[in-house]
Amino acid sequence: MHNTIKTFLAAGAIFLSISSQGATTAFNITDNMMPGWNLGNSLDALGGETNWGNPATTQAMIDAVKKAGFKTLRVPVSWDEYASGSAYTISSARLDRVEQVINYGLNDGLYVIVNVHHTSSSWEYPTTANEATAKARLQAYWQQIATRFKAYDNHLIFEVMNEPRYGDDWWGTSEYLSVINDLNAAALSTIRATGGNNASRLVMLPTYAAAPYDYQVNAFTVPSDSMVAVSVHAYLPYDFALNQSGTSSFTDTATLDSLFSRLQTAFVAKGVPVVLGEWGATSKSNTAERVKHALYFVKGAAKVRIPVILWDNNAFSGSSDIFGQLNRSTLAWGFPDIITAIQQGTASWTYSSSSSSSSSAASSSVSSASSSSKASSSASSASSSKASSSSSSSSSKASSSSSSSKASSSAASSSKASSSSSSAASSSSSSSKASSSTGSGSVTASYKINNDWTSGYCAVVTLTNSSASAVTWVANMAVSGTINQMWNANWTQSGSTVSFSGAGWNASLAAGASSSDIGFCATR
Repeated sequence: MHNTIKTFLAAGAIFLSISSQGATTAFNITDNMMPGWNLGNSLDALGGETNWGNPATTQAMIDAVKKAGFKTLRVPVSWDEYASGSAYTISSARLDRVEQVINYGLNDGLYVIVNVHHTSSSWEYPTTANEATAKARLQAYWQQIATRFKAYDNHLIFEVMNEPRYGDDWWGTSEYLSVINDLNAAALSTIRATGGNNASRLVMLPTYAAAPYDYQVNAFTVPSDSMVAVSVHAYLPYDFALNQSGTSSFTDTATLDSLFSRLQTAFVAKGVPVVLGEWGATSKSNTAERVKHALYFVKGAAKVRIPVILWDNNAFSGSSDIFGQLNRSTLAWGFPDIITAIQQGTASWTYSSSSSSSSSAASSSVSSASSSSKASSSASSASSSKASSSSSSSSSKASSSSSSSKASSSAASSSKASSSSSSAASSSSSSSKASSSTGSGSVTASYKINNDWTSGYCAVVTLTNSSASAVTWVANMAVSGTINQMWNANWTQSGSTVSFSGAGWNASLAAGASSSDIGFCATR
């Protein structure tokens, strides 16, 4: 994301052979990516990883992201300063460092997205006259990147461009939109040709400027390739989410309803996944409104099967683009209630593909020949010195103490959790006897935590009727913390005991039946 205000948007490697990945589909992957987090203004910073005020990325940072309940790490990367010669050869040191950060995510069982983010010149401009130049450089980058990572399994995802556009034109022309389709196709073809697991890797392709409106969406060409996903960004509603001088109140739900309906109709309903790679709301000292926005946004995306990746640039003050969530020096989250809202919204996600579960990566050990040389992790956990960055043609700015810039689509918000842990924080499930209003049979209730961010969690409840007759149930169950939301049940809580019953349609449980329709979120 850029500082320029936009009027539209608002460890190791997992080294597996192709055969060992097993059959999968694009939706098998995207269904397990919700929610995600952006490592913004770090490897995408022009002038070096720490040039925009962020400390070097460490495993501990990504561990904090994992603990907050995120399933996907997006790693924006700028490559121009590390490429030389007519072949645009990327330095081995740059590839080593990018690989090291990718492995931080894979070590934690996350899906990881790596892309071509900022460009330091106009080489990517999508004009017909410039198309050959843009295509040559983009293909050169992806030939090298894809070759380096072709042995990695499907937890690594390629995103061919970030917000490709002509200068600060965020809307496009028919010419520009057509050239973007051509560049997407060229990059995809290059990736596939490198072989290995790249033959079936999920590849994300952006619309013009990653814009999510009818004009750009309708002009987008989906290649004849079953392992692609459409990449869009949405800092919406604009006046609330991106315009620093706009409204601080979130009331415009219609814009978000329209956004998700549009993407679902254009792509998801037609069998093409969408990944919303950047979203968030800039801080205006309006945390409560940002919490409302986050919950509505994530729930809206969940309804239409679109995983969302929160933008975080580690900026907590400034004149614009204040999207900081995780303080990368202290590893504390600035706005825990926003993180809780994201997890609550994610709890309504009903899609899951066990064949591509990210948990498989967490226990995998690495033996990749291509990852033998690793960049040193020169990560200073407290580096706040900021070097000003000269403005480039991509209009990214270095962060200053008053304004942290956003590369390509400033956004992000979400804060996290206090690190206090309770006994149930480390426990994945709990069960107790549930009473039956009929007085016959035996119904047990148990819950399993599926999202845990230390200061809170969300869980799925399973009811099982082991009797020989149907029962109308009323359950009592001990839980950790205070429940703030339960769905598909009527409930009350006293101390650690929650009492709940069916919502009407699920009040009766058949003989020998089990049900997992009920879930809840709680704070500790």
